[in-house]
Amino acid sequence: MSYPMASLDSVNLLSEAAFGCEHLAALLSKDEKTAGQFKVEFRKKDTLLAPYSKPEAVAVQTTGLRTVESLKPKFHCLSCSEVCLDIERQAHTAETGHVFYIESRTRFVHCQKCGDFIYDHGLERLRGPTGKFQTRDGRSIWAEDSASEVYVKNNAYKNPCAKRGARGVWNMGQTCYQAVIVQAFLHDPSLNAYFLAGGHDVHTCQEDKCLACATAEVFMEFNSGERNEAVSAATLLYNGWQISADMSGYRQQDAHEYFQFLVNGLHSCTPGHTESYDKKCNCFFHQVFYGELRSSVKCHKCGQTTHTYDPMADLSLDVQLQNKKRKLGRSTSSTTGTLLGCLDSFTASEDLHADAAYHCEKCGNTPQRASKRLQIRKLPVVLCMQLKRYEHTSSSSEKMDGHIDFPLTLNMLPYTVKKDNPPVDMSEYMYDLSTVIVHNGTMDTGHYFAYTRIGNDKWVLMDDNKVLNASVADVLRQDAYLLFYSLRSLRGDDKKR
Repeated sequence: MSYPMASLDSVNLLSEAAFGCEHLAALLSKDEKTAGQFKVEFRKKDTLLAPYSKPEAVAVQTTGLRTVESLKPKFHCLSCSEVCLDIERQAHTAETGHVFYIESRTRFVHCQKCGDFIYDHGLERLRGPTGKFQTRDGRSIWAEDSASEVYVKNNAYKNPCAKRGARGVWNMGQTCYQAVIVQAFLHDPSLNAYFLAGGHDVHTCQEDKCLACATAEVFMEFNSGERNEAVSAATLLYNGWQISADMSGYRQQDAHEYFQFLVNGLHSCTPGHTESYDKKCNCFFHQVFYGELRSSVKCHKCGQTTHTYDPMADLSLDVQLQNKKRKLGRSTSSTTGTLLGCLDSFTASEDLHADAAYHCEKCGNTPQRASKRLQIRKLPVVLCMQLKRYEHTSSSSEKMDGHIDFPLTLNMLPYTVKKDNPPVDMSEYMYDLSTVIVHNGTMDTGHYFAYTRIGNDKWVLMDDNKVLNASVADVLRQDAYLLFYSLRSLRGDDKKR
């Protein structure tokens, strides 16, 4: 395929950040002399390292200990003659204030303040006598007027420097189901406050194979300022294997089931928790993740309504419920493709039929026509909703694909028992989307990845150890499997929700 060549004028009109990062911008914008000296040094170091070559040849020792330092890439300081290994850059920057380095093998520019490699269009045009650099086979793959330059400028992300709180989680062999749930937890402010403030004391905990201790370990590693690579949840995985045979082994698990397993495990590891449904549990995880459902059955003959209450750690919503109801002639609603439609169906009154006849005590314990309705009596702080995409019958199981619209902000009041009892404090019912988990693949195989909100308006794609920026549009177009919403305000107590 051939591409039209772009002129320099058209390239210069493209909208992009002027520099590779804010620290480079500060240096090159300081004054003409400073910028000129830096560019000269960059060109000098780049020329000495060019053309691209294989890793430096080394003489391998035949006796004694073999050193591997000569096999590692080196970083040439762009402000002096110092040459550092990766682990030595930080000390050199702290001692000299020098920030920028060029890596010996790829010739990429590294900003120590960003803690990452950066791409600067202006510096790239300084490479070589004609603004080109060479690949190992000698072919030119870059020119200042090439269509590739236009493509890069149009599609490259220019991000502000500084740590963005975005680190991946290593996949340890089909453990993507764990990675996405861990990411959802790592970016929840309530859980961060709990684990980083010592809510679970790992030093005094006596629980064997404690999931809370292992989770605290992940939180501490994730929030460590010393590293920026992906974190490991190996201890959490191992402890889960020891606790549950169903969760053990290197086979794909369901992310929803792992969420339930982890929440229940954290609850069980908390000192002072209670397992009795008759006694209210005040442990942290029960308050954050558990809500309560009210099931109401109304007798059509006498009008008596009876209520039962059950704890809930999430809502499982049937994405095909409206279709099924229409086929049975019991619904005329056209709302089939939205989360709100799924919630409406979940909390709608439904007639009980003969195969589930209701025996009314007031009517002499005789079978009567009745209707049943589910509503939420108590909302959790972190609300997880599963869009049920797996359908099991006696003869087969299948995954139902298709997009379900979901909002960034969710008002849960219409789905609670408080709906018909105003006035209410609306702050206790407003939720913000925090994580979207997607499953690509079939019933038996596939891959999980997550979109997670960082801060107020930044979204990132978490794909195991890979982290990429994402837009709101990217998030909202996903075929979600699990949705995590966080309560916007923590004012009020459990009795009010």
